[in-house]
Amino acid sequence: MPAASSSEQSPDARDTVDRLLSDAVKLRASDIHIEPTAQGYEVRYRVDGLLQTAARLESPAGRSVVGRLMVLAQLLTYRLDVPQEGRLEVTIPGAGALQTRLAIMPTTHGLRAAVRMPAELVQPQDLDALGLPEGVLRGLKRFALADAGMLAVTGPAGSGKTTTIYALLRHIVQTSPGVSVISLEDPVERDVPGVTQIEVKPFGELTYERSLRSILRQDPQVLALGEIRDAATASLALQAALSGHRLICTLHAASAGGAVARLFEMGMEPYQITSSLFAVVAQRLLRKSAAGGGHHGRVPVAEIGMMDEPLRKAVLERADAATLGKIIAGQAGYRPMRGAADDLVARGITDVAEVARVLGES
Repeated sequence: MPAASSSEQSPDARDTVDRLLSDAVKLRASDIHIEPTAQGYEVRYRVDGLLQTAARLESPAGRSVVGRLMVLAQLLTYRLDVPQEGRLEVTIPGAGALQTRLAIMPTTHGLRAAVRMPAELVQPQDLDALGLPEGVLRGLKRFALADAGMLAVTGPAGSGKTTTIYALLRHIVQTSPGVSVISLEDPVERDVPGVTQIEVKPFGELTYERSLRSILRQDPQVLALGEIRDAATASLALQAALSGHRLICTLHAASAGGAVARLFEMGMEPYQITSSLFAVVAQRLLRKSAAGGGHHGRVPVAEIGMMDEPLRKAVLERADAATLGKIIAGQAGYRPMRGAADDLVARGITDVAEVARVLGES
């Protein structure tokens, strides 16, 4: 790799990067954005899901900070025209060695940097510590003990899907010793002891589809995928669940009923869905209320739809998302996200305005 320029290795740049990372740890930020603008660089932290401006840097200083991060991540500092991604390990006083991810993107004003902080700094790792509604927690633990089937987790970006999946994988490893657990991830966000983790490239050679075809010949018992984006991967996932595997995946859908309808849209046959789908979890994150009218930390709200006989019948009839949602809402023990959110408001954990922000007006 070419040697870094003096500005990239300057004491000012090194000190600034160390300070930004240290402040991110103190604030429990999940991400750091270093954004080039016509006036200079803006540094923003994502705290509890929302971005907040932390500092503004002159353009030369901002470029040096981005350059310093690229050097730490062993990226090509002379390539200013292509996106790059890498990992860097930094040591923060009081936090020790941290593994972070860096993504670089060229813009009209220079290179933009996004640093993803280690998830364990801000998110619980154990299933029981997530704060999920009791019915959802029971459903996840039932899946952990099942022989086969597919669990789909839905929700927008930043809704805690990955945290839930990691916690579920950790629970399976702890409660089912000797089970072969493999995950295909884009990218690997945190290490999970006992899980074989493979980083795929959805638009490269090692795609989800190619990886999944090969992994099924590696004698796995539990499989975790990232988002199912296409019909080929969806078909393989359902086949895996049908052939005696437990499979965990995410789907782009707003609700449990919408997730099932999404499988229809991908060309999956109703009998495949009814025979393989164990349950669908829909999830969001709400900021917790703090003293002085502020917020600190987040808590999940979620709902779960189980594959039962009424839902199976509706799927075989190719019911639409709204109809499927009504059937799920009638399941014994079902508790909608709105109801779980109202419970949190009643307990003073969050507030009405936050629920409206995330779930919309009731």
